Amino acid sequence: MYKSKLWLSMLLTVLMALSLGLSACGDNTSTSPAATPIVASTTAPATTTTPAASATTASTTTTTGAVSPTTAQGPTITAGAKPKVIVSSKNFTEAIILGEMYAAALENAGIPVERKLNLGTVQITQAAIVRGDISLYPEYTGTALLSVLKLPKDSNDPKVVYDKVAAEYPKQFKLAVLDPGLFNNTNAIVVSKAAADKYNLRTLSDLSPVAKELRLAAVATFTGTRSETDGLKSLQKTYGGFDFKEVKLFDLGLKYEALKTGQVDAAQAFSTDGEISGYGFVLLEDDKKNFPPYQVVPIIREDILAAYPNIKPVLNAIAPHLSAEKMTALNWSVDGPEKMEPVDAAKNFLKKEGLIK
Repeated sequence: MYKSKLWLSMLLTVLMALSLGLSACGDNTSTSPAATPIVASTTAPATTTTPAASATTASTTTTTGAVSPTTAQGPTITAGAKPKVIVSSKNFTEAIILGEMYAAALENAGIPVERKLNLGTVQITQAAIVRGDISLYPEYTGTALLSVLKLPKDSNDPKVVYDKVAAEYPKQFKLAVLDPGLFNNTNAIVVSKAAADKYNLRTLSDLSPVAKELRLAAVATFTGTRSETDGLKSLQKTYGGFDFKEVKLFDLGLKYEALKTGQVDAAQAFSTDGEISGYGFVLLEDDKKNFPPYQVVPIIREDILAAYPNIKPVLNAIAPHLSAEKMTALNWSVDGPEKMEPVDAAKNFLKKEGLIK
């Protein structure tokens, strides 16, 4: 009888352990399927119209609900031991470069880091940092406001958007938001030089009435799920017009190729994409400030910041050096013919700016 009870007790213990293990592996975000590109591509399909994607990589932010504060966990830390500082990033060129910058700057300051870069979309990175699987990563204020917090776009003022994000992340997720970089990697429209010269295009106001003569390359969500917020419908509401002759949906990595080869006359872009200057496209000014701001900010767990207080000044020191021109050049150094590794691009930049030895 004793053996039977003992065996039953052991079986129940094993079943409980298996149950806990399975629940710990779950992903607590709702991951939207990637948009299916109309044009075949070797790159991953774009998922939203958020910023900072490169020609060789997938778009970064799919629409997701806010992660509940009750999901916030954290790594188990042995008494007296400091937690690991795990630096991560989303899965596109600019984010990986920025992640490498953060890691290199922290290492230079004597802080031991582990890299988990190129992690995935915003759902993946947000869930990972809330769970404590990663410590910090670069995010964009517009993405944080619209896709993570799901707050309305009441203002396109960069400071207003930053202040909202910086106030809500600690309350909802126990995450700190550090200083924003100078550049704004927002949605944009670029045109070929031929189209710019023919129609005298310099601003989106210039493009609005002549869009009916032009073909546009875009990712699916620019005309779909994010159209009202920072896509085609938002342009039509702000500027009027924007009734393109044809809208062709491409995977993120092929829309610039389509513009370069003359398949289209204009393309939806992200304003620090290296291909814009690399291929000589004309970036049109958003003169009525239609698109929300997407400034890059380090997002970091509060427990990590408490364990390593010097992380804050180290990462904040990078922000004033991140101009649009410099970030665009960095992106092109990786995505262009030079094909530099992101880690080398990041370290070279930090050394040139006097931020590391």
